[in-house]
Amino acid sequence: MTHIFPRLLIVMLLLLTACGTDNGEGGSNTTGDSDSDSDGDNDSDSDSDSDGDSDSDGDSDSDGDSDSDGDSDSDGDSDSDSDSDSDSDSDSDSDSDSDSDSDGDSDSDGGKTAEKIVAEMKIGWNLGNTLDSGGGETAWGNPRVTQGLLDRVADENFGVVRIPVTWSPQFGSAPNFTIDEGWMNRVEEIVNYALDANMYAIINLHHDGAYVEPNSDPWDVPWLLFENGYDNVKDNFVALWQQIADRFKDYDHHLLFESMNEVHEGKYYDCDWGSPEQAMFDFVNNLNQDFVNTVRASGGNNISRALVVPGYNTSIGCAIEGFNLPTDTVADRLILSVHYYSPWEFAIKGEIPSWGASSPDSLSGFNEDYVDSQFESLKSTFVNNGLPVIMGEYGAVHVDGRENYRRYYMEYVTKAAHDRGITPIYWDNGGELGSGNDKFQLIGRNDPYPVQYPDILAAMMRAVTSDYSINDIETP
Repeated sequence: MTHIFPRLLIVMLLLLTACGTDNGEGGSNTTGDSDSDSDGDNDSDSDSDSDGDSDSDGDSDSDGDSDSDGDSDSDGDSDSDSDSDSDSDSDSDSDSDSDSDSDGDSDSDGGKTAEKIVAEMKIGWNLGNTLDSGGGETAWGNPRVTQGLLDRVADENFGVVRIPVTWSPQFGSAPNFTIDEGWMNRVEEIVNYALDANMYAIINLHHDGAYVEPNSDPWDVPWLLFENGYDNVKDNFVALWQQIADRFKDYDHHLLFESMNEVHEGKYYDCDWGSPEQAMFDFVNNLNQDFVNTVRASGGNNISRALVVPGYNTSIGCAIEGFNLPTDTVADRLILSVHYYSPWEFAIKGEIPSWGASSPDSLSGFNEDYVDSQFESLKSTFVNNGLPVIMGEYGAVHVDGRENYRRYYMEYVTKAAHDRGITPIYWDNGGELGSGNDKFQLIGRNDPYPVQYPDILAAMMRAVTSDYSINDIETP
């Protein structure tokens, strides 16, 4: 009898140990240090609880989840079990490779949908006239970008920074079109400034596709032009995106790529006043498809990264008339970009100093009703059919003595877009303060990075954060 009890005890301990490792799904233990799901997924290096789940795909929530691609949900979204994956054992993945978020912001591949990303951005700011200068970062009068500047932008509650980048003449000749390493490093450094400030970031090909009027002094080195022909620009376009995509493929979903900027042929700026020929639509649509194909093929987090694609010249009318959504290998990761500067004479030139149907000297046909009709068309054509939209550039210049009209315009346009699910991104080109043509500066570029026109900024933020009717906006 003295030998029987120890043997029974050993058997019982072995049975208890065996039962403790069986969760009914194929062996995920309750400690969370080795997750083996029923589909055979063995996450021995991933699901490590202590409020720090790490999934094999990526999504990292605000409770400390850390994923292999580094996604971090700034909105604090957490999985349905609060600090672990949503299986019956509370620490096993709900499927083979992704978190199952209770708010539905993640698809099965672990990345956020484009719709969720656009909503989280809320309102954005452009780092204009900086990396988009063909002559270099400071060529157009702005200082070198600092972390402090992007921190200030974030402190003012902007959710995304669009970083326009002109890559010519910063790359070599065919066939490789190799981007200068120093330029690529500086782009990455500024992207990191935005991400470190907890904002989304967008980079693009900007004035590479700018149309330069004949016999004018070119302020950049454009090549991405309709007149050059699709077959003659495709290799260059693809080569640049291969290099950009490869450099950033390990960045999480807070970084977005935008295929190009305002590509047109110099005549039809907006389809409200005449339509480009179909070949011009095809030029932009084909390049958008090449862009999506190239980025997805680069691997890493680019297989599910949200990508931004414009229509012809980023025109609302042209997008509705001739934009084709590229075919993608993953669902719900594409975003349409449009720009809005109507009327040009008020918003950019400052030649007409007032705006609004009840305002003196405003340009008839481009007041509140026009804004509403333009954004309602975007909503009914794209947003309601599952394609989110950003207004990648918009704004109005400062005109001395007429700031109240600018305030009214900015609040009305911002709210009209936001109320329809469209995220507006203000065009801030820095430069010197002044009145009239191209004076968009909102946040100063030098320390302490002052807000130059607090009433304008307050109106914009009110439009995206407060619940009120657009008809309640105070008129000038």
